[in-house]
Amino acid sequence: MDSIAQFAKRRKLIMRLLASAIALTLMVIAGSYWLGRDDSGKRAQPVFPVAKNVQQQASGYTFTRSDEGRQVFTIHASRTVAFKEGGATVLQGVQVEVFGKDGTRRDLLRTGQCDYNSQSGDLFSSGSVEIELNAPPTGMQLSPATRSVMLETSHLYFRQQGSIVESEQPVRFRSGSISGSALGMRYWTRESRLELKSNVRVDFQPEGASAQPISLIATRARYEKDKGEIGLSGPVEVIQGTHRAAAASATLFLDARNRLTRAIFEGPVRASEQSASAPISATAGRLTAEFNPEAASLRRAVAEGNVEVESKRNSSVNRMEAQRVEIAFAGVPARPQEGNASGGVRITQEALTVLSEALSSSAKSGKVPFSQRELSTAEMRFSFQASGKCLRDADTVGPGKLVMVPLDPRLGPRTVTAGRMRMNFDLLNRLETMRGEGGTRIRFEPGRNAPAGSLAQEATADLLVARLDPPTESVRMLDQTGNFQFQEGERHATADQASYVTATESLTLTGKPQVWDAEMRARAGKIMLDLASGRAEGLSRVESTHTGDAGTEEPTSVLADRVIVERRGQTVRYEGHVRAWRGTDVVESAALEILRAERRVSSGSQVLTSHMQAAADVKKPSETSNQAQVGPATIRADHLEYLDQGRKAIYRGHVRLQTENTILEADRLDAYFKASGNSSELERAIADGNVKITQPGRRATGGHAEYFSADGKIVLSGGPPALYDEEKGFTSGQSLTFYSHDDRLVVSGGDKSTTISRHRIGQ
Repeated sequence: MDSIAQFAKRRKLIMRLLASAIALTLMVIAGSYWLGRDDSGKRAQPVFPVAKNVQQQASGYTFTRSDEGRQVFTIHASRTVAFKEGGATVLQGVQVEVFGKDGTRRDLLRTGQCDYNSQSGDLFSSGSVEIELNAPPTGMQLSPATRSVMLETSHLYFRQQGSIVESEQPVRFRSGSISGSALGMRYWTRESRLELKSNVRVDFQPEGASAQPISLIATRARYEKDKGEIGLSGPVEVIQGTHRAAAASATLFLDARNRLTRAIFEGPVRASEQSASAPISATAGRLTAEFNPEAASLRRAVAEGNVEVESKRNSSVNRMEAQRVEIAFAGVPARPQEGNASGGVRITQEALTVLSEALSSSAKSGKVPFSQRELSTAEMRFSFQASGKCLRDADTVGPGKLVMVPLDPRLGPRTVTAGRMRMNFDLLNRLETMRGEGGTRIRFEPGRNAPAGSLAQEATADLLVARLDPPTESVRMLDQTGNFQFQEGERHATADQASYVTATESLTLTGKPQVWDAEMRARAGKIMLDLASGRAEGLSRVESTHTGDAGTEEPTSVLADRVIVERRGQTVRYEGHVRAWRGTDVVESAALEILRAERRVSSGSQVLTSHMQAAADVKKPSETSNQAQVGPATIRADHLEYLDQGRKAIYRGHVRLQTENTILEADRLDAYFKASGNSSELERAIADGNVKITQPGRRATGGHAEYFSADGKIVLSGGPPALYDEEKGFTSGQSLTFYSHDDRLVVSGGDKSTTISRHRIGQ
């Protein structure tokens, strides 16, 4: 299992979206200057009506309007040209000083000539008009903290009815590093409300030689001084180098000193960065930005309503979806501190790498390439490194789900779920660890090209920790602790801890691990599962139990140092001090292999087995018959193969069968058993090759022997057979039959053989 989705790229998507928002807000700050200030530059009335009681002079005139003793504005003209019919007056060399409603502001309007209609109170300038907002008092300079705003337009009208100043001509403005233009303006002097009619553009040149200029474009702008609002009608667009942001409309909120406090961009809001290496785009229904008015720096940004971010790179496409994304900022310049995404959060990464290239790279690196990764959760919180450029961590507030789809069609989707997920990043914004808490689950689905019969694999635990390789953000290891459980079809496993290695697809269980299926249960100090092949290996203090047929037989128990279970081959191999038993049957060996499909057991090492023997019928005068009790039989050999069908055991190499008082040695021995309760009894045995039989006081040799446990009878033939008895001497014949329960001997010579019997005479 590989990298979860490259979460560092998600951080870059969010940062770039915010960069566009910050750029837009810089335009907002710039716009607020030319729209006017009071002590730092409020918007002034450019012209005012001239009352009928004006004092007229041929060389010029001055008119002052006061309100409750406060000077509101003064009109200066170098001269009066004439009085026209209808009450119009032509003024030349005009300068209007505007002090504001409360007399705290000084704005200037200059024009070469204007017409004043004393009857209607309207004023018109057909030529160019220059307006200076926040002008310094005569003979003084503004402090460095404040700046004048210069505006230029022409064909300016003032209409007495409604107190409206209006122009349909281009408007240009500048203030320090800020400049801009618009087409047409309308100003309501009483409400202190200004409207720029169309083609609004603001250009801002940030400080610093390497800083890129920022441009804001809007269809229409509206400023309401009393409300402290600036409304921008769309499309509204912000451009800085390769960064672009657009919205249908925007509203800017100012405090009493006309400082920006908040901005709202209504959707659809779109942002993009058209870089050659990693183009990015983002959309949202609304973007809200809050500012520190003292420093004009961003404090908080909130994107709401179907938030989508997409980034394309050489090998992948990354997407983030949420209903709401919020990020808090601090410092000057503002740096992101922490954030939150909520409402159906989904982060995906789709690979564009060609399959053959990805698989070749995977073979070299040992990493599993994925065609798609998807992280989904209801809510996620994240924080940034001190630099503000990189993520430090990201947490799901509630349950999280990560789905990874490998490129290799032999591998199926891998799904990780947890009650809570936490991701940590290094100083280079690379994912280092992922932690799942509150109940975790990993599910491996078989691929579409997986071998027939492949099953889904599922593991659960209280806690999950994934360790990644930061340069590639590929998952190297997954650790699960606390109540670990694994299931693959009928195969199950439990442990205190489990560790999964992606490169080898191996799962290592420690802390009282055990595995089981319908036929077997095993415990060991450590158990390793190969999830690709289905192989399982147990090490140290192996204890296992094999169930009998349909529960009719007693289970077989095994102790060993090591066990290897090949699920596909249905084989179980035990190694090191193997001891297996079922009922009274016992097998001891250095190694033992069980072939479950063939119902066969084999051992290629020194082996010792122990079995009960079938009892013999013994006639007694007072009874019809009676089962004579006999002891167990043990068999040693170099090799063993047991076939459940026919209940046959085949021993090879240095075979030694031993009963209570008889030892049979041979090169080969076939033993046959019969069921007896939950155990099996040795019924008979056939020995071949260098047969040697030893009993107390006598010994025999031959080429072939048959042993019948019920009668304790041994039939020895081949060689020819020979028997040496310490009391009766030497005996030979075609076959010799003697009994282990007594000293009876039957010698068979046959037609072509001679029975020879030699007895010792005396001692």
